[in-house]
Amino acid sequence: MGYFDDFPTYVKLRTFFISSAGFLLDGYDLSVISFASTLILKEFSLTTAQYGLLLAASLMGMIPGSIIFGWLSDKMGRSKLMGIDLFFFLVFGITAVVSQNFAELFVSRALLGVGIGGDYPISSTLMSEVSPTRSRGRYLVGSVAMYWVGTALSGLVTYPLLSLGPFFWRYVFLVGALLSVPIILLRLRLSESPRWLVSKGVMKGENLPTREVENKGTGRFVDLFKGRLLWITLFLCSVWFLFDVASYGIGLYYPFLLQEFAFPSKYQVVLGTLAISAGAVVGYVVAEAAVDSLGRRMVLFTGLGAMTALLYLGWAVKLHGPLLVPYFMSFVALEQWAGAVTLFYPTEYYPTPVRSSGQGLATAVSRAGAVLGVFYFPQLVHSLGFPLSLFTFATVSLVALVISILGARETARRQLEDTSQNLK
Repeated sequence: MGYFDDFPTYVKLRTFFISSAGFLLDGYDLSVISFASTLILKEFSLTTAQYGLLLAASLMGMIPGSIIFGWLSDKMGRSKLMGIDLFFFLVFGITAVVSQNFAELFVSRALLGVGIGGDYPISSTLMSEVSPTRSRGRYLVGSVAMYWVGTALSGLVTYPLLSLGPFFWRYVFLVGALLSVPIILLRLRLSESPRWLVSKGVMKGENLPTREVENKGTGRFVDLFKGRLLWITLFLCSVWFLFDVASYGIGLYYPFLLQEFAFPSKYQVVLGTLAISAGAVVGYVVAEAAVDSLGRRMVLFTGLGAMTALLYLGWAVKLHGPLLVPYFMSFVALEQWAGAVTLFYPTEYYPTPVRSSGQGLATAVSRAGAVLGVFYFPQLVHSLGFPLSLFTFATVSLVALVISILGARETARRQLEDTSQNLK
């Protein structure tokens, strides 16, 4: 093991909690809007299309945000941008609170999404670059798991604030914006990634890889579409795109589905959503234990395979009522195995000079898939019915599984200079 495996434990843990806090805010925000939208739908008299656009607004913002901040992170460094991206979350989280119509709320949430999107490539890249080789997967899965901690937190905040009436959503949005303040302040003191410093020639030493070994002939955004990296880009983007079509297409509608097909009470819907979040956290705990021992490929195949099987089962059995809660709990628990790997895989495939750019590009493509799933799912349910909608997303998951089996390489317990690919 080399220099990058010898960081003090407090450095690794500090980086872990501060960087993964962005995923927590993402989980909180997307979960809050998925429930609050059921009330905003009535308050703003939204059409079906506007309802889908509102839920997808922050995902749309993530597309340009992830590309821009990912590219900037490779040019300027990881730590320099980690407070700036969440500044978007703070400012436009507050403008969302005071929105008076659909247009204002849509624009606020889209711009908020720019900040969330920017945080994905920066945080995951920094975490991969400071994590020890033998347990890098555990650190990365743990970071992604914070998304569902944020989801659970949103339920805990939402439940007592429901008593405030139809305008409660403004208060839960405000809580989310204020949560970003201490995280921004902590990030201002975060150290720069040593791998990025090596790639720029700033940091040198006998026990460090050379700049040439770290860079592997790359250095520009367009390198993502050349030589070996082109095939890596196609593989990573296609699998993550397909995963997000199914995952977000269903996942952002859990409150809607529980209200429509299971429970009449909003309080029961919140509790059901909390139970689903708990299922996801359990899934991440198991995945965290397996991702380095079983390897990335096995965890990815298991997750996508389980998604495919459970969605086809939901179509065949035509589930409804309270049984939807344990069904979705099982689904998200195994879905997260694939979700974690698809999210951090780019940080292990791309070399340091384009690592954050590649992660940003893959994030953007995946969010395009998420927007597609979120926008069309209510229309599929309306036109085809709930069971056939599940069948559609099961088929999407199956295609992602086949591509993964054909293209995924094992990266577990290997140093990043070994897992990342040369341009030629």
